[in-house]
Amino acid sequence: MKQNLATIAFYNVENFYSKSSDESFLPSNFIKWKDNRYDTKVNKIAFCISKIGKLETDELPFLVGLAEVENDEVLQDLIQNDFLKDGNYKTLLYESLDERKINVGLIYRQQFFEVIESEPIRFVFKDQFDTRSYTRDILYVKGNLVGEIVHLFIIHLPSKIDKEINQLKRQHIFKTIRKRINNLLTENYSEKILVIGDFNDSPTNSDLIEELNTRSQKEQINRFELFNPMVSLQSYKRGSLIFKKQWMLFDQQLFSKGFFTSKSNLEYVKTDIFDVEFLKNTGGKSTGLPFRTFVGGKYFGGYSDHFPVYTILKY
Repeated sequence: MKQNLATIAFYNVENFYSKSSDESFLPSNFIKWKDNRYDTKVNKIAFCISKIGKLETDELPFLVGLAEVENDEVLQDLIQNDFLKDGNYKTLLYESLDERKINVGLIYRQQFFEVIESEPIRFVFKDQFDTRSYTRDILYVKGNLVGEIVHLFIIHLPSKIDKEINQLKRQHIFKTIRKRINNLLTENYSEKILVIGDFNDSPTNSDLIEELNTRSQKEQINRFELFNPMVSLQSYKRGSLIFKKQWMLFDQQLFSKGFFTSKSNLEYVKTDIFDVEFLKNTGGKSTGLPFRTFVGGKYFGGYSDHFPVYTILKY
């Protein structure tokens, strides 16, 4: 093992429904999913996770936040896969009321991370006709990571496609996260807080900057601000997904000032996009783009429409 380095990753795994699901939201025949495609997906995602940060740490990731997972059955199959079983992982997932039945979850290596408390932060919205609608929960986890207390928020924000409807939802969710962070930092300004997930928007979006109070330079953040390393990674040549034929960096990791104080035993090293060659298409017009499981209704048998993002910490 290389000198005490840990990987914290986030991966939107694209429509990862279980074999035992009663109904399918997949853009493909569900019987075929049950036959062999599910097992192929488990194997591919487990293989990918096993490689995130391996070059830098020579270890499996300590924490992996996941989006677009149906239930704990999927996570259990992942951690029991040959590529991950040596990591001695545990799982954490609360099923939300989301219409598509997709959730965020966490897998973690129990010899390096101990869960102290966890909860789903749930959102219920009503329209002018008093009709309820739901979105993915935020997963909040407080835990002990190699001797340091950390607070983890794993998110998958509503898309901006239905802009008028979802914009208010997004702002409400941002405000909720910010309030929770403020409460933690008011109590102890050196708390280590991580917000990771699919923000369905770029790191330079004004809502994200203003509502979550983010900055692009870690040296400049004050007590209540969050460092967003994704700003410097954003470019027209690189991202975590393709949206409207452009690279976008919707998948992000944000850090509180507690990670950058002299008192911290967790030292921030770097954040990056895990966009290795095996996750990309190799032929035709889509060469270099994420090798997806589905494109429209057609099954391609790839990994996901997103690349993972990850951070290396020294401890």
